[in-house]
Amino acid sequence: MELTVGTFNLNNLFDRWNFTGALEALASGSSSVPATYEFDNEHRRRLQLDGHGKLLTAKKPEDTTRVAERLLAADVDVWIVQEIENVDVLREFNREHLNGSYEHVMVIDGNDSARFIDIGVLSRRPIGGVTSYQRTFHPDVPDRPIFSRDLVEAEILDARGRRLLTVFGTHLKSKFVDFTVADPVAAAAAAQLLRTQQAETIVRIMGSRMSSRQRYLLCGDMNDTPDSSALVAYAQAGLVNALTAPTEIGAVQTTVDLPASPAWTSTFKESKQPRTFDLIDQIWLSPALAPRLRQAFIGRRRKLARDGTDHDPAWISLDL
Repeated sequence: MELTVGTFNLNNLFDRWNFTGALEALASGSSSVPATYEFDNEHRRRLQLDGHGKLLTAKKPEDTTRVAERLLAADVDVWIVQEIENVDVLREFNREHLNGSYEHVMVIDGNDSARFIDIGVLSRRPIGGVTSYQRTFHPDVPDRPIFSRDLVEAEILDARGRRLLTVFGTHLKSKFVDFTVADPVAAAAAAQLLRTQQAETIVRIMGSRMSSRQRYLLCGDMNDTPDSSALVAYAQAGLVNALTAPTEIGAVQTTVDLPASPAWTSTFKESKQPRTFDLIDQIWLSPALAPRLRQAFIGRRRKLARDGTDHDPAWISLDL
């Protein structure tokens, strides 16, 4: 049987009210002050500021619609999605924008205390056991959980309740550095070290949970390239990069020269620097699953800068 599995960063799929007006009074010198407003005809709503004092708001309707269009066009059985506020917003998104295409929807609140973004699963197949590893520690960082968001393990079942596949989904530490900090270089190095430790921890967890004969995969927004020093633990553990030669679905409408290889899901243009194209959204296969790979795909954006999100979805077809 064929099973398709993909990863897609939906970029701030929040269930927030888009309030307008000045919020300076809320901050009062603090970067995150919760405030409650009561409305005559509605239940309480909480204004939420991120770690930088910025109001978190709902995704723009046109961006939400476009992300849904891209998901529906790919027609994938199981999606691991990132940057979801909570399970309610993913259920609503599935119901209102995906025509209820995914019977099984799962989100577990993770560790992100700045943007409150979590990892979710949209599946046409039944979901069995689900495990969050948000309370996992790295031996070099014993004083706090190693995952800034989470690592989620989910069993994908067939109609008779038998396990078809185990999927690990994650969202590693971003490369973004706030250049208002005292030492941006040191901050970037710290972020890279954290990604490295997160990747090492993922490999350790999968090694303790899975045998070499089992079929499992790891996917998500890794915020680094497959050949980076931060992610070297994946290949060292015998995982196989499923996206070395993907087929592009769709085409970017741009005059910018695109890379010869279609293996990219994110692009960035730093001031006075050439544009980069990186494969940061990845799918890694266990040795037992790698021979089952039929084909890999990346759904190409229409606009180079962003198309509902600044990520492209990646998915694979497996022969199970």
